[in-house]
Amino acid sequence: MDGISQAILEHADGAGTRGVAMGQLVDALVGRGYTPEAVEQAIWALLGARRLTPSGFLCRQLRRRDTFGEMVQTRCYELLLAPWSSELDHQLDLDLATDGAEVDDEDDPEP
Repeated sequence: MDGISQAILEHADGAGTRGVAMGQLVDALVGRGYTPEAVEQAIWALLGARRLTPSGFLCRQLRRRDTFGEMVQTRCYELLLAPWSSELDHQLDLDLATDGAEVDDEDDPEP
């Protein structure tokens, strides 16, 4: 295993089962001399190889001013990553292409 992958897994392992935010993981490894792109690619490779798994997500609410000076609030979601576990592994088997799959939009506001 290469050094960047090992560093990612060690950092994720240190966060325990709750996981570490992907952005925090990238920032920590950039501080150790890796480029953001290299860390991001290694994270996706580890997810694909089932060495890392999502353990949840963070929702951050961002506020900024638009071009007219009005405050705009948006949500930004970020994965929490943990070392692979059999309990969390089922999350990676998304059956997104099933025929007849419907999305429950009962709670969606009317247009």
